[in-house]
Amino acid sequence: MNKISVVSFGLVSLLASATFAADDKAKAAAPAPSPEAVAAGKKINWDKMDENAKKAYMKKTVLPTMKKLFVAVDKKHYANMNCQTCHGEKAAERKFKMPAPELPKLPQPTDRAGFMALQQKKPDVVKFMGTQVKPTMAALIGKPEWSESNPTGFGCYNCHTKEEAAAAPPPAMGGKPAAPAPAAPAPGKGW
Repeated sequence: MNKISVVSFGLVSLLASATFAADDKAKAAAPAPSPEAVAAGKKINWDKMDENAKKAYMKKTVLPTMKKLFVAVDKKHYANMNCQTCHGEKAAERKFKMPAPELPKLPQPTDRAGFMALQQKKPDVVKFMGTQVKPTMAALIGKPEWSESNPTGFGCYNCHTKEEAAAAPPPAMGGKPAAPAPAAPAPGKGW
């Protein structure tokens, strides 16, 4: 199933210097409710909630809110959005732990070229994730968003795993360092 794939929550923050291409589909998408509006009156401490409270909150609040965002962008693929859409097919087996290995893998945090390639390939997805999904989800679970000044905030890697890091090149003959590795390839499957 070709999904936008509940993705890159902090991606836009990592691409702050990138220019987002404006396309008609992104303009037509319903604007996200402000994180303040989502969280109004819902002061929660996600980290201190027990498993049953988290499950109930996800079903009653998080899933319906996030489904509205995704359906506004792609009704065809998200009309039947459910827990597995974000948590993966083996969600129950994994006890709904995140990040979900079934979501598209994102470049390593230091792989600026990889993130730029992703932004060029899917600008509408990157914009949607960074401007609607990330702030809304952060507000829903009562956490600040990831930013360079707040690297512990809620971001991309709370939902997505990272692509494998490129291995360091082996030393060349004679003990001299080998040439640097070529630039990272475009992001992997799922996008």
